[in-house]
This record gives sequence, structure tokens and C-alpha cells, in this order.
Amino acid sequence: MGAALLAGCTRTVDVAPSSTAEPAVTSTVAPSGTASASSRTSPHRTDLPRTLRVAVSFDQPGIGLRQGNSYTGLDVDVAEHIARYLGIPRISFVEAVTDQRRTLLETGQVDLVLAAYSMTPERADDVTFAGPYLSTGQDLLVPARSRIRSVGQLQGATLCSVQGSRSTDELVDDHPGLHLTVEPKISDCVALLREGTVDAVTSDAAVLLPFVRGSSGADRLRLVGRPFTRERWGVAMRPEDTALCEDVSDALADMVETGAWKRAVTDNLGPARSLPRGTATPPPLVDCPAPRSPSTRTTGPSPASS
Repeated sequence: MGAALLAGCTRTVDVAPSSTAEPAVTSTVAPSGTASASSRTSPHRTDLPRTLRVAVSFDQPGIGLRQGNSYTGLDVDVAEHIARYLGIPRISFVEAVTDQRRTLLETGQVDLVLAAYSMTPERADDVTFAGPYLSTGQDLLVPARSRIRSVGQLQGATLCSVQGSRSTDELVDDHPGLHLTVEPKISDCVALLREGTVDAVTSDAAVLLPFVRGSSGADRLRLVGRPFTRERWGVAMRPEDTALCEDVSDALADMVETGAWKRAVTDNLGPARSLPRGTATPPPLVDCPAPRSPSTRTTGPSPASS
């Protein structure tokens, strides 16, 4: 039942096998100008697909955004670099809703999830992570004129977060009198903030910052600028895909070494001087897990940290 519901709310862009397909369904990975990305092949996996199926957000500017037939954002750039490094010519992008990311992997709808997916010990039981590829922290987005300057000033305020956010639940528990509104997508929360229905939105600072950059005038937004968690985003895959994890980890290392990571962060999130502390510095990669069997846990939404 869960998989059927998921399929109904997921916008999948498949690469059609025939020449009659519309251009909208194909995302071709452009060749890289670096030798390392174009000449290397997978040392760990011999059955790499012709099309890499990747789940990204469709509603987050700077992170993962779909506009017509175009995909932009940091997660999109990272996915394209991985595909290029592995010699995979095409990507099929699938929409990732926060509380359905693990389900997309468990039901075999995608190969990778890049959707501001924080690496945690609990999640590592259900998925295999390569990375991290970004460090950030959970923050608050408020109108520029708001009196809110810290988490401690949220008493009596209405806060919006995405469905299933574990760190938001902890925030509510720690601050009695805080009212919580839950929405499926962070863009829904930002819309409520602009309407004045809620007082603040919480998510990772890297997710919220592009909404600040896109605001102006009377509708200008700002970050409170005091992150209250530490998040490390990883590339998620099925638990048994540990060989693929090694390949993806190599691709992430290559992205940093060639300068592509720095360009992607600057292009999507802004110059280093405008970013929260640590975000403009590539985090150290962690080792992939040893080979293991598929997860035996019951399929269902995993908790989200952002």
C-alpha cells in the first residue's frame, strides 16, 4: 500500500527507449573538461546502468529545483558529477519528498537519493551513505522584520517544518509553548511564512539560504543565523550497494579535487563569505560500510532531520 501511494505522488522523469520521446524526459550528462572525470571507470562495479535514477527535491532553489524540463541545484550538480565520473550518460530524476526518501530506495524506484539527506547512525541501519558532501546545521527562516533572533524567542510562535522531522520534534519538546505546523515540502512552509500564517520556518541552513537570496523588498526574509544542530548530507543508496558506495565516494573526492565542488557550492548557495560557518569547506569523507545484506526492516517513511 505504501509503495502504491508513493508512486502516485512521485514525479518521475524516465529516459524513453524510443526516439519518439519528448526532450523533457531525458537528462543527458555533459562531458567534463577534466581528464579524471572522463577517463576513469568504476573499479568496484561492472554492471553500472546506462541511466542513473536519482531522487532529488523538486521545490528547493539552490538544492534541487525543477522548472519545466530543467533541473538545478547543488544536489543536481553532485548527481551529475557522480554520473559523469562513472561514465553513465544519462540521469532520470525522481522527486524526493522528505519522509519518503528511504522508501524510494526500498521499493527500487531509484539508485541514489540526494535530497539534503542527513547522515545519522539510525539511518545508516537502513541505507548506505557515501559522503558527506556538505556540512550545515538546522536554522530558522523568518521575515526580515521579525523579532525572533534565536530559538529561545520562539515561545508562543508558530513554526513550520516538513513532515517527520526528528530534530524539529526535539525542538518542540525543548521549548514548551511553541506551536508546530507540518507540511509535506519546505516550499509549502515558506509560502505560509510569506502569507503571515506562521512566524518561522525551520530546516537546514543550506536549504533555507536560497529562499533568503530570492527574497526582496517588503517580503525579504532572513536566517536567524544560529544553527542548533550539526548536519552532514550524504548520498544514500540501498544497504547492499556498498560497492556502489565506494564508486560514489571516489566521485565525491574527485569533485573536491577538481574544484567542481567549490564551484557548485558557490553557484548554488553563494560565495563563501555569505555562507554559514563550515558550509563552504568540503567535509572529510567517511569510509563506506563493509558488504552487507539488504535491510530487513519494514518499508515505511524514515525520520527526517530537515
